[in-house]
Amino acid sequence: MSAKHGSAGSFRRLLGCAFALVLALSAVFAASASAVPVTHSDLALGDSLAFGYSQQLFNENEKLGEPASAFEHGYANDYYMTSGAKRAGAQLQNVGCPGETTDSLIGTGPLGKGLEGAIPGTHGSTPCLYHLGLGAPLHKEYGAGKSQLEATLETIAVDAGSGKPVTTLTLDIGANDQLAAVHGCEKEVGEEFAKEGKSKYGETPAGAVKVCLEAHLSGLITHILTNEGAILYAIRNGASFGGINYAGKIVLQGGYDPYGNVFGTGELLPGSVTLAALINKYQGEQAATFGACYANPLPTFNPGGKKETARLQKWTNMANPTEFEGKKNGPDIHPTPTGYHKLALIMVAQCGGVE
Repeated sequence: MSAKHGSAGSFRRLLGCAFALVLALSAVFAASASAVPVTHSDLALGDSLAFGYSQQLFNENEKLGEPASAFEHGYANDYYMTSGAKRAGAQLQNVGCPGETTDSLIGTGPLGKGLEGAIPGTHGSTPCLYHLGLGAPLHKEYGAGKSQLEATLETIAVDAGSGKPVTTLTLDIGANDQLAAVHGCEKEVGEEFAKEGKSKYGETPAGAVKVCLEAHLSGLITHILTNEGAILYAIRNGASFGGINYAGKIVLQGGYDPYGNVFGTGELLPGSVTLAALINKYQGEQAATFGACYANPLPTFNPGGKKETARLQKWTNMANPTEFEGKKNGPDIHPTPTGYHKLALIMVAQCGGVE
């Protein structure tokens, strides 16, 4: 009996070892099958939308030091995943910085100075204050003081040299230039009404801000387009600035208007949709001259009427009523996760996926 019991026990132990070996081998094969080797890169640059920022995420992660891993919600991430780029062997390199303007993206280094000399009207400023001023980390660190455009040219060259060339580059920029103009007019008009009870731009504060923006519109558009053109020029002609020329796909992400008909009472900022549409029109035309595709979300986000109200409330944080530890999460112009995903879907629909 003991011999029989012993044989059965040995058999069970042998069977158990074999089963464990099968499981281990299955895990190895599964890991090998899922680990697609990196063959090329998807490079994302721009402002807070590329980064994946929202005021709510910032509030919730302030005590944690704002880790970049908490902001994996931008359109760049969604575009990368929606396109199946990871499965196709692409890696995402995201150099986006919250608060970036066309000026700060160019920077004040040798590249910025070179562009200012090569393209009249180009203007650079201190780069990425989110990182330089707040000390907050980025998805891809490139050193305080280096501009995002400098990091872009460097990444394109390094990735090409390592056999993982950038094949798709996405960019959104200019929204913070527009916000600076809006805030400038609001400040100017507010000071006028506080001192004199009136403004040279109009009889009411809202109307005066609108007229102020119209008065500065030509200069604003010229500034954005000049800097944006310089940025695209540097990317396409990187060899002239110490890098290599980039001939791959560029997708320029256009802007929506968060100050539209959010609450069903009309535009929060009168004339803002018209302003956004005009800037998008010129940006799209300029993008084409550099062989870039322009993805325009404005018609989808701002169709007017009740549909616009529903979409801005769902896709942006303008109507976000929540708070985190006493800090308001809205109103915030940045998209919700659903809104970020919608931006990515618009990019895919209008420009195709990551190559």
